[in-house]
Amino acid sequence: MAHGASPTQQKVFYVEGLGQPTYPYVSGLGYPSPWGLYLALVYKTYQLLPISPYFYYFLIKLLPITGDLIAAYIIYRLALEYTNNIERARKFSLVFFLCPFVIFISSVWGMFDSIPILFTLIAILLLIYEKPYWSAFSLGVGILFKVIPVIYLPVPLLFLRKKRGVRDAVLYLLIAVVVPFILALIPIIFYGWEISEATVTVFSQTQRRGGSLTYWNIAALLKNLFPNIFSVEALNSLFSFPPIRYLWILGLIAAYLLYEERQTEIHSDARVDSLRALLEGFSFATIGFLLTRPFVPEQFVLYLLPFLIILSASNLPKKYYRLTWGFALVFALVNFYPFAFAYLMDIEFWNIFNYLINTSPFSTVRYVMQFAVAIVFDWFLVKLLFKMRKKT
Repeated sequence: MAHGASPTQQKVFYVEGLGQPTYPYVSGLGYPSPWGLYLALVYKTYQLLPISPYFYYFLIKLLPITGDLIAAYIIYRLALEYTNNIERARKFSLVFFLCPFVIFISSVWGMFDSIPILFTLIAILLLIYEKPYWSAFSLGVGILFKVIPVIYLPVPLLFLRKKRGVRDAVLYLLIAVVVPFILALIPIIFYGWEISEATVTVFSQTQRRGGSLTYWNIAALLKNLFPNIFSVEALNSLFSFPPIRYLWILGLIAAYLLYEERQTEIHSDARVDSLRALLEGFSFATIGFLLTRPFVPEQFVLYLLPFLIILSASNLPKKYYRLTWGFALVFALVNFYPFAFAYLMDIEFWNIFNYLINTSPFSTVRYVMQFAVAIVFDWFLVKLLFKMRKKT
């Protein structure tokens, strides 16, 4: 991208001295271009100041860490609105910013989910401040970075329909959809990238096959335990079955219905009640998505944490927040092993990691642990959902 290439091209070749030298290339980005454009800027900066590869990695992770920092401040503002207590608001923001799982995702792994999370939180804050159009713009920017915040869109629409009427809800929808579309289109036109290629790549993320932090992990376990019975082709055909690929849509619909029911139970127009309803609605949507999508990367759990830490100020015990990130962090360590990132210091670490994940009995133990943690995590999410649904 630093030379104008499309981020959705099929092959991105390894640059000598940077990245993971065990593969000749990696596939293109599976989401809109802003993150790729940032990486291009980072690479250009590194070319001007080739101090060390570690400086390059630092620049990559600088944006996600900055996103965490600003998100912590927005959590402080939301928690202050919710509790009217400065000390508790400070505590909640620090608990999020210093969360080991948050640090792992941004500072170790270098994933940038903190950015769409930040804009989602800003959208909630602006809704509470009765600035719906700016809220829609913020949510649209979050969708631009990564499509996942689109799952939250019906929540503010239902909120505005009740508070301000259908007209404002429709305008919110238009702004939240048009903003990411136009902003994503600008670099495509400027650089002459293929629109169809970008569209297909982005929408492919809605059809990812089973795996990672979900009970669908059983596919990887069965393939490892019984390779002669459960072939890759058979498992792929299972997950290509539409009712499985799009089960998450039904999960989200159920979540929106839960939010609508909760919203009708709140008869007060007080800001704190509105904020609580919104936080619960965004939580319902996240949990419904995590429970029903066949492919759930670990970093998706990050989207749930800000809502839980603020809601822990009322009737939601803090243990739910701690267990949520705890399960996700355990799974990430089982899934990746420390060696997955230690190759940056010594390539032999990667060779050890590669051997462990592909050789029995180490690989079998890993798949069993992955499936066990995923099952416990999904059971915990169901328990959390029932706890949140319980009336106070």
